[in-house]
Amino acid sequence: MSTQAYVGTAKRTFKEAVLHLLESNYGLLGSRRVLSLLADDVQHLVEEFYPPSERVSSGWMVFTATQATGPKPHPGQSACEHELVTLACPVLLPEDLRQLAALPTGPDGIKARQQWLQQRLVRIVEYGWQHPRGPVLFTLADLSAMVGLTTVQVSQLLADARRTTGKPLLTKGYYFDQGMRPSHKAETIALYEAGLDEMEIARRLNHNLGSTGKYIRDYERVKLLVKKQIPTDQIGQLLEMQPNVAQTYVGMAYQYHPEMIPNLSPSLA
Repeated sequence: MSTQAYVGTAKRTFKEAVLHLLESNYGLLGSRRVLSLLADDVQHLVEEFYPPSERVSSGWMVFTATQATGPKPHPGQSACEHELVTLACPVLLPEDLRQLAALPTGPDGIKARQQWLQQRLVRIVEYGWQHPRGPVLFTLADLSAMVGLTTVQVSQLLADARRTTGKPLLTKGYYFDQGMRPSHKAETIALYEAGLDEMEIARRLNHNLGSTGKYIRDYERVKLLVKKQIPTDQIGQLLEMQPNVAQTYVGMAYQYHPEMIPNLSPSLA
């Protein structure tokens, strides 16, 4: 994974939030340099009148993430141009340390550690989504930096959690692709990957059984071509499927099966 994945995380600063506020809420469209100097002055005032607090509990990390508002990002848009929220996240709690100390050794220990990491990731994602100032979203790079895993490993653990729990566990990328409520396709495939059959999925989602079956069959056809490493732009042509629909299914395949991502399959061990 390129280190460029972390650029957006590093740019979510107080200064960038002030610049966004001046441009979007007050319509100040003058020189970016002048606005940047003004944001610097505001930041200096904040640091002078509100010194850093030391009342964050042990194991909580103060982090700036993205609020689930606004339209889908457009090409070339900076990661810091969305509305930002700074919050304390429950990254490493006392109960995590107790569980870590009790992990077994050997092969069983590897699996137990994966579950331990997954539990922490799920908690962080859900905490952001349920936050009073939220929903607040994290990128895979954010979560990677918090827990010390690669972005691919984070993706694998969250994909497994989605399959076992049926929860969407929305990251920033997934949210802005699917919107506040996942599409019927996304809901259907989430439950399908969790192990439910067509009839049960249709019942739970109150969807037409025929449509549910079509979503699943189309998904499986796309997934088969993804496994064969057929380029995404060719998948739509081979299956006579609209390019955006094919792209959606490819994205789902990568979401639930990160090991299919070309050249990205490091072990979690």
